[in-house]
Amino acid sequence: MKHFSEEVWTDFVRGVGRSETSREIETHIAGGCLDCVTVCGMWTKVYSIAANEPGFIPPDGVVRKVKLEFAAAQSAESSPWTLARLMFDSLSQPLAIGVRSGGSDSRQIMFDAEGTMVDLVLDTRPQSGTISLVGQVVDKGGSNIAPRRVAVILWTENGQPLAETSANEFGEFQLEFAAQDRLRLSVEIAGYKRIRIPPMNLNPDAMNSIT
Repeated sequence: MKHFSEEVWTDFVRGVGRSETSREIETHIAGGCLDCVTVCGMWTKVYSIAANEPGFIPPDGVVRKVKLEFAAAQSAESSPWTLARLMFDSLSQPLAIGVRSGGSDSRQIMFDAEGTMVDLVLDTRPQSGTISLVGQVVDKGGSNIAPRRVAVILWTENGQPLAETSANEFGEFQLEFAAQDRLRLSVEIAGYKRIRIPPMNLNPDAMNSIT
């Protein structure tokens, strides 16, 4: 009794084999060869799995998060982190003379990380419960950090990446995210410096402290 090679079976289940060979296989299976029926079923299943494989692509958000965590783990041994010092916070500024009370949905904070300045402006959006963060990273004295690549990542209290972006040629960047307590920012300047910003309380009802 004649059987067929793996190459013939793969062509047959994909429908790309020679027509006379395909007819021969169909006739052979119809003749009751249980071995070939089993083999045909096996190759049909393999082809079905292979055909559906492109649909098993993970969501972009999952891929991005895994890459961020992997990059963080890879860079952990490259250079030490520099903890930035708070230099200015608009919320700590006294009210103007004649103003009895006031409030603002905007806050400016400035940090110094051994000569690298990180300037942040945060705006709350009460209707959506989100916060817009616009920032700039410059060397002390205002000079740009270009052409170095600057990666900015916002982390949750548990160390999970929440949002990320890259600064432009002027060191400017922007993020928008859901408000949470004790979020922290990291700034990585390729081949130069890695900066940690102290945890910030960015709850819209209490966006007024750094702990």
